[in-house]
Amino acid sequence: MSKHGHTRRRLVQVSASGRASATPDVVRLSLGIRSDGDDVSSALRDVGEKVTSIGEAVRGHGVESADIRSTGAGVHPRYDRDGQRVVGYQAQHSLAVVVRALDTVGAVVDSVAQAAGNSLSVDSIQLELSDSTRMEQEARDNAFAHARSKGDLYARLSGGQLGEVLSVVEGGTGGGPAPVGRMAMMASSSPMPVEAGETTVTASVTVTWALEN
Repeated sequence: MSKHGHTRRRLVQVSASGRASATPDVVRLSLGIRSDGDDVSSALRDVGEKVTSIGEAVRGHGVESADIRSTGAGVHPRYDRDGQRVVGYQAQHSLAVVVRALDTVGAVVDSVAQAAGNSLSVDSIQLELSDSTRMEQEARDNAFAHARSKGDLYARLSGGQLGEVLSVVEGGTGGGPAPVGRMAMMASSSPMPVEAGETTVTASVTVTWALEN
């Protein structure tokens, strides 16, 4: 009894987490192209031709134009060993390419390398989910189910049962790679096989129930 003569309402509050995993279905390539020239015009022209060739190469493997994007470009002078005299210019261009068929990644990279030659740098290869919404929802469902299971246990141990839900507070969702032994299907002649692995998302929740007798 409280000092006002009312029975204090009994509660069960539980925090829990849930996980969901899926295999990435897209690959994001970050590419760099550099070309040297005696003057600005020739350096820009050469790097532009290589960018065009790369675009044609990746489209030849089914990559849509909307999935090829320039992310940066520039041109800078090159100096002699003493850093005093300009001896030429270097043009740079950065490209982001999204490959939506994992089994073509090796062939795409090989074609890009042939198109750009030694001026190419592959800055990163990232595997991602094209849409993580369903996986995030699954993680939330699992978190709530886990909280309900724990709540039922504590209610029974307290000699009662769960009543109505009084509050639900989400603790957030987060993702991180959890590699497993699953190889993306690459052509046997591919110079760059890719491990698809899995991406895991976690969600946490705190739920409060009324405890009934």
